[in-house]
Amino acid sequence: MSRMKMMRNKLERLTYVLSTGILMFLTALYVLVLVTSVARNLIDMCVRVGWSLSANGNYLGLVAGFVSYFVYVILLVILRVRHNLDWFMKFTHELTHALVAVLFFAKIREFVVKDRECYVSYKAGPVGYVPITLSPYCIPIYTIMLFPFRFAGDSSYMIIFDVLIAFTYAFHLHSFIRQTRFTQSDIQGCGLTRSVAFISFVHLAVLSLILAIPKGGVLNALSRVFWQYPVEILTEPSKWFHQIIKFF
Repeated sequence: MSRMKMMRNKLERLTYVLSTGILMFLTALYVLVLVTSVARNLIDMCVRVGWSLSANGNYLGLVAGFVSYFVYVILLVILRVRHNLDWFMKFTHELTHALVAVLFFAKIREFVVKDRECYVSYKAGPVGYVPITLSPYCIPIYTIMLFPFRFAGDSSYMIIFDVLIAFTYAFHLHSFIRQTRFTQSDIQGCGLTRSVAFISFVHLAVLSLILAIPKGGVLNALSRVFWQYPVEILTEPSKWFHQIIKFF
């Protein structure tokens, strides 16, 4: 083996170890962020405003969205058109690959979704391989598409967007359960440990964000989940712990 190839292999191993370590740290951090979001958003607002339709910040819309999705799936089974949902899951999987690839300036060559053949062919750039490859397993693409509408919509219609957010997120979780296996090429190609860390971190962050949205809107939720809560946990862990205990 040439010296250049040995150096490249060492660099790849080092990159894998460092990126996996960072993702594992973020996963551990966002377990605590999720606990914070449950306490300060879900529990706090349920105690304050309850489940009244007229109350701003309630979680009735999110609950209704999840329930609606399960009713929808049952209807598909009864009507014997479950195949359509399976196809749509495959389509969404490849669409998420494609959209994240575009985000990282990868050149899309082919997009194919058939019963037995589904793939996106693209030419990747110097960065983005892991996010592009693992994105369908952790990014609820339709849910994220609703966030701008939830931000810009009239306050009287917020519950409708909450229902849609929960419905699409339930679809994402259903797809994740149906499609995710440790033996899949996407996960094996990124490395099992790094894949689990990346997928776990993104799932925790997204769920924390969804739970924070009804209380203060999209922008406040983004600020809390990606700045306020992590900073409090890292800089004042003792104070954070005693504050969170009070909610439970």
